[in-house]
Amino acid sequence: MKVRDVMTSDPVVVSPDTSIEAVLSMMHERGIRHVPVVDEDGIVGVVSDRDLTFIHSMPGVFTMLSPADVKGVLESPVATIIKSRFLVDRDVVTVGPDDAIARAVEALLMYRIGALPVVEGDEVVGVVSVVDVLREAADRWS
Repeated sequence: MKVRDVMTSDPVVVSPDTSIEAVLSMMHERGIRHVPVVDEDGIVGVVSDRDLTFIHSMPGVFTMLSPADVKGVLESPVATIIKSRFLVDRDVVTVGPDDAIARAVEALLMYRIGALPVVEGDEVVGVVSVVDVLREAADRWS
């Protein structure tokens, strides 16, 4: 089985300049947890719902910040928090649509991540997540 058989096609992608607030809104509206971040050269990272939980994970964070500071955080570009080639000295982990599902699962496990961008050339054509793989496994076992 190939990655293309289980991936989510036509993924939502954003630029590094997209605000944290806009990404949160997209995730909520579309019921997604991972959004590839791309620029003119291709994929630069992935932002996940867990990357954004820093906003909610510190008890009282919003009570310690002024409304202007909260607005500033939400208006910050997503590039400030993504795990990307800007922040680490390695390329973004991706798979291709014709890669075997086993390769995607190995990468998800090895890097302890919840999803992988599916890239063909310089274009993000999908996202394959742990949920996608589990859904396929459940369908096969039922």
